[in-house]
Amino acid sequence: MIAFTSNPSYIYIEELTRRTKILSMEDGGEQRSSFGTPRRIFTLNFDKVTKVIKDSIVDFYDARQGRFEAFGWINPNDSITYDVKFLPNSLEVEEIDYQMYNIQFQLIEVVKGDFALLETGDKIILETGDKIILEGL
Repeated sequence: MIAFTSNPSYIYIEELTRRTKILSMEDGGEQRSSFGTPRRIFTLNFDKVTKVIKDSIVDFYDARQGRFEAFGWINPNDSITYDVKFLPNSLEVEEIDYQMYNIQFQLIEVVKGDFALLETGDKIILETGDKIILEGL
């Protein structure tokens, strides 16, 4: 798996998400079910970076096809390597001065069983981890 090696200026938000289904009863009670593995979401900020660094981040994002391909990332807060993907439409690039940029994006931890759909021309591919399990028109 490829790795993202650029270090952010800081991690603005690090959150843990859980998927919970809530069933409301007629008597006002609730039944809650937790399913899936909790995931971490990281919001990364790169402040006052050069055009070269900005281009390398944008190129990396494009090479992963946005959120399609997972990659490794070492969290500088805890030095743990996480398998992550970009969250959809999360790459924000702001030019703050001549060839100086602020960049922000979000990564979500990939858990076993994640899958992605990719439309490539006339094909739709369902991918889970590193294995393509369905391919068709």
